[in-house]
Amino acid sequence: MTHFSEPCQQALQVYLQSEKNPHFCLEPEAIFGCIFAVAAAPEIPLPTTWLPWIFKPPVDSRLTQQVDKVSELAMLCLQWQLKQMRDGNIRLLDDLTLPPAPYNDNALAHWMRGLLLAHSHLNDTWQKAWQAMLTKQSTEVTELQRDLKHCLAMFSTFADIPFALQQARNKGNTQLETNLATIFQSLPHTLGIYVKTSGKLVDYLPNQFETFVSQNP
Repeated sequence: MTHFSEPCQQALQVYLQSEKNPHFCLEPEAIFGCIFAVAAAPEIPLPTTWLPWIFKPPVDSRLTQQVDKVSELAMLCLQWQLKQMRDGNIRLLDDLTLPPAPYNDNALAHWMRGLLLAHSHLNDTWQKAWQAMLTKQSTEVTELQRDLKHCLAMFSTFADIPFALQQARNKGNTQLETNLATIFQSLPHTLGIYVKTSGKLVDYLPNQFETFVSQNP
């Protein structure tokens, strides 16, 4: 079990552990990964848009109270994550570590899958930002898109290490597993690139952080 250091994360984890049927939503690590992608988005979606992503459909109508509680705690985690990003503190959660071989289902994979899930939902938002940037400043777009592609490839690797290793072997790359630990050490830097890329795009959109705060006093 992952032990989280932030009170909002601890509260969500403890609440789900207390539930008799906690499987109506994603694992806590996946929820936090999803929240990271939401906080990093060029345009932060409304809670009514992104909160459903952390629940497994169809959600039983008898679980309304539980859904509301998880949503409340997830919103607190988003506020914490936004502050971290605003302060330039971009990093993996402390207890997310590289699992040992054979790299089966693990907390790091859940976090990455949550991030990638949210990013896929936010694809239109990213595309809108790219188009806005292209109309005003096209010289950086190619480089930034290359950076984003690199970030997503690394996130995908750690979201399913066994699959990534098999894909690498199929392409004749036998060094990926040897280099996994080194690549893992660079993850915080890659997360920083992901957030920085989004930040570049935000310059061409309204100030979404202020919009979010004004809607959530």
